[in-house]
Amino acid sequence: MRSTSLWMDTDVAPNALPQFQNETCDVVVIGSGIAGISTAYELATRKLSVIVIDRKRIGSGMTARTTAHLAPLCDDLMSELSKVRGKDIAKLFYESQAAAVDRIEEIQKIEKIACDFRRLDGFLFQGNGMPADVIDIELDAVRESGAPVHRLVGVPLKGCEDRQVLRYPDQATFHPLKYLAGLVWACQRLGVRFISETPVEEITEKATVTVRTARGIISAGKAVVATNSPISDRFALHTKMAPYRSYAMAFAIRKGAIPDALYWDTEDPYHYVRLQPGHGTNDFVIVGGASQERRSG
Repeated sequence: MRSTSLWMDTDVAPNALPQFQNETCDVVVIGSGIAGISTAYELATRKLSVIVIDRKRIGSGMTARTTAHLAPLCDDLMSELSKVRGKDIAKLFYESQAAAVDRIEEIQKIEKIACDFRRLDGFLFQGNGMPADVIDIELDAVRESGAPVHRLVGVPLKGCEDRQVLRYPDQATFHPLKYLAGLVWACQRLGVRFISETPVEEITEKATVTVRTARGIISAGKAVVATNSPISDRFALHTKMAPYRSYAMAFAIRKGAIPDALYWDTEDPYHYVRLQPGHGTNDFVIVGGASQERRSG
């Protein structure tokens, strides 16, 4: 998922307010992106009382800055994932991601959420100047994961007509904030409470969990940290991370100019393209990439 402001005219939870008093619940979810709100929904359907809290507006974090490629395969290449973590983990990764996309599709049907969800083909194509065998290596890794895949030549992007390509059927995309807005409505119907613009300052765990905020205390049986960057441990992940700048831009494009699909390449960092339905004779083409090489510690 990468950044864009195309979605920002959608207010996910207009009635959410800052914390005004101490609160109690079965589970407190910290972070109100797709991970946090989806967790709250699943818990609420199991009859648990849930509070979702965010330091800013509900749904205004990284999910609001995604291009919404719902592609279950690792965008850093399945072959790289297999090399680093092994074939069994790569297979589990694919299966879990595919199940998550299936669940989004199921929920938007159950809750009647109009979020432009649609199943699409995904096309991974050979990067500029890269050897063709990168596609052959990836093909083997994808097949080992159990994902459906087909080998082709060419994608309908200028200069890429003769690139080696893998086609992944049954990928998906949607409007992320329209989805979250509908999910918030469903959560509220199930009794979930949303607290916005209230930073969490400390999380402690003894017999119960205590979440200390800038405005009070939330006492809960359990806590789920669903922030983009973990706030519960300063060292486990942050010392292994480095800054990575990415960009995404949306442009009006004539309907039918390119087929509605997901496109990304094998370069590092990779580039990606997809369409978002517009009005009248135009759609939006969303393109993105990165400004520097990704590095990990």
